[in-house]
Amino acid sequence: MSPCSSAAARPLVMLALLPMLGAAACTGRPESVLTRLPQFPAFVHQNAASIALFRDADAGARETPASADRIGRLGMTYHAYRFSDEARRSYEVARELAPDEYRWIYYQAFLEKSVFDFSAAESLFRRALDFDPDSAEVWAELGDLYLSWNRPDDAVESLTRALALDPTQPLAALGQARLALRTEDWTGAVALLTPVLDGHPRLSLAHKYLAQAYDNLGRGDDADRHRSLGDYGSAIETPLMRELHELSIAAILEGDDPSGAPALMQEKCTRCHTSVRIEETQRDRRWWAGTVRRMQREAGWAWLSDDQAASVVDYLATREAAPASR
Repeated sequence: MSPCSSAAARPLVMLALLPMLGAAACTGRPESVLTRLPQFPAFVHQNAASIALFRDADAGARETPASADRIGRLGMTYHAYRFSDEARRSYEVARELAPDEYRWIYYQAFLEKSVFDFSAAESLFRRALDFDPDSAEVWAELGDLYLSWNRPDDAVESLTRALALDPTQPLAALGQARLALRTEDWTGAVALLTPVLDGHPRLSLAHKYLAQAYDNLGRGDDADRHRSLGDYGSAIETPLMRELHELSIAAILEGDDPSGAPALMQEKCTRCHTSVRIEETQRDRRWWAGTVRRMQREAGWAWLSDDQAASVVDYLATREAAPASR
């Protein structure tokens, strides 16, 4: 090979090496990954079982710094407990290690949406759609984001796309119904939400929107029924978000002292639910732990600490069944 042809080939060789060099930056330099992992935050409202969960997840990530799965799971742990900055740092490292892994894109998009960084969330949801353009769930999340961002035209476009892919996609139906209520399209809201309740009978917002629609249609009995059902319902939880939520449930399965739980529940739990409905509900310990964790996720750990949550779970799971009403 002549010197000229050799020189001409060098740029091609360098281009071929670039992906390998990028991979080496992540996998060949584990110390650079370790320095980017989050340090433990101050654990003020978490119990020993929760702190042990963080230490195990952190140890797993540091033992295998080339594992996007371990680092992403560390991010999920922080995310489940609403440590947003630490979760974001972990997801960013996981995404660099595995740029084609859908989960870390989705989780970080959901995280950014929850802390109102709408620009970052939009970019990440769009990236998720590059991987799965026919995901009704992601189109619905994007439409819901645009509603929060006061971009109604973009919201309509995304929500319509989601419902075209899945006519009973709950978040998309709620978003379109919300827009219908704004324009006083009461029958349109009813048509959107009624089929959704077949698959999600406890969906609180659907019942509340239907109550509003039926009130305006002069159907008071239907409005009262849906209003009552909306008082003690549930939110939307996708499979990926359920997986994240399940991480933290075991930490509050056992409580030390349930004696203070009734007073605690009166102060904390009745902000969303009536005490009568709580007392009438008889479920197992894990179900109650999941329910209490969801309340913590919405209200924050400063509102209900792990020790308080474990006490409430213990009380609800071990109390005697309430007497039947006559």
